[in-house]
Amino acid sequence: MGTVCVILSVLITVFLLMMGQYNDIYLNVSVMYTNLHYQISFLVLTLLTYALGILSGVLLMLSSFFDARKNYKKLKKQYEKSDIGQEDAEQKVELLENKIKTLEAALKKAMEK
Repeated sequence: MGTVCVILSVLITVFLLMMGQYNDIYLNVSVMYTNLHYQISFLVLTLLTYALGILSGVLLMLSSFFDARKNYKKLKKQYEKSDIGQEDAEQKVELLENKIKTLEAALKKAMEK
């Protein structure tokens, strides 16, 4: 799927460059409430729109990357806590087994008297 996206993006880029090369269309752009008037080539406008689209795609992917990273850290902490809890449970079992052995030994001594 990734190679298809790369090929498609290259084809779109080549198409835009070829279309702009043979196109002598200019757009008049004026800024509201001022006397500023610009004449922008259709190629420049198209490439600017294309670059802004790529930039927005990169920013969208970065936001999802940071969300995934945050979820990974949260799961890692939860996993570490469960490991610690499991170790604590094993230590409690060993402690209880030792207490049982001690009580059995005390019971045997008490029975002998």
